[in-house]
Amino acid sequence: MSLYDLHDATLNDDQGQGYAYSEKTVYGKAYKGVFFFENGNADPEELTDEEAEHEFSGILYDRSREREKSFPVRVENVIDTPSGIRADFVATEKP
Repeated sequence: MSLYDLHDATLNDDQGQGYAYSEKTVYGKAYKGVFFFENGNADPEELTDEEAEHEFSGILYDRSREREKSFPVRVENVIDTPSGIRADFVATEKP
């Protein structure tokens, strides 16, 4: 598994750092990612609401390429870490 670098990114209108990456699954390619909130004012219940769709804008690592992309995501998990609030997400559409 490769290690990826954090880059400036946004989740909806919130500034922070994060990245997205592609992963092979039995169903094809999945796009997942991580986002760290800059201000720490994330609402975990609002973010993980199954009806809510969010917009990630930042670096996507796909194979050996690194490019800037924006795409809709669903937040699956929100964790309070020493580095700040982290949101793990999955793309709802192919970027």
